[in-house]
Amino acid sequence: MVLLLFGPPGCGKGTQAPLIQERLGIPAISTGDMLRRESERQSSMGKLIDGLLADGRLVPDAIVNRLLEARLAEPDCADGFLIDGYPRTVDQATHLSDVLESLAYPKPLLVHMDVPEPLLIGRLSARWNCPGCGAIYNVLSKPPIESGLCDVDRTRLTQRRDDTVATAHRRLKAYREVTDPVLGFYDAAGGGKVVHIDGNQTPDLVFEEIKQALEVHVRVPVRKRR
Repeated sequence: MVLLLFGPPGCGKGTQAPLIQERLGIPAISTGDMLRRESERQSSMGKLIDGLLADGRLVPDAIVNRLLEARLAEPDCADGFLIDGYPRTVDQATHLSDVLESLAYPKPLLVHMDVPEPLLIGRLSARWNCPGCGAIYNVLSKPPIESGLCDVDRTRLTQRRDDTVATAHRRLKAYREVTDPVLGFYDAAGGGKVVHIDGNQTPDLVFEEIKQALEVHVRVPVRKRR
């Protein structure tokens, strides 16, 4: 099975991905995490990615495609996977369709999380993360038990350079212009099924709605690669 978790920055994909992963027993692949890890390595590609992310711009398709293809070649993806944050452009969607076909995967189920833009701005500019375990917090909707410290490992929380109000506006503008057409690609091109989820709810209610959608659309057992 192939699931695509889709929606604008700040819609809650990072919160829902591990819940879906645990329920279905498939790896959750975050292209955002892959890009940030490459950025932290400070390779020539990583430095380019670092600058783009800091400015709230989208990373070129060729870079994202290369990193994703390498990830899908790993053994744990053989029986299916969830992708969080990809495809972000129609060209990426077309490329992914070709990759899935070449690997004999079925067409994907796209889970679209919809959230009003003013709420997204608040979420993005109030977001903090744990550099130790990767946990994500939001001082408005999901604050840590003790201010500034991770609930899991007590590491001091940090805020990414791209989690500011100005950068949030740029990121959402880029999303509307480049990524919104991806929904049209899947709706019109028959590239897979699309389900729409109301992301303007508590994380628990969002997950309940996603589970209901999965019960309807994910009916076959995970396939085994020959």
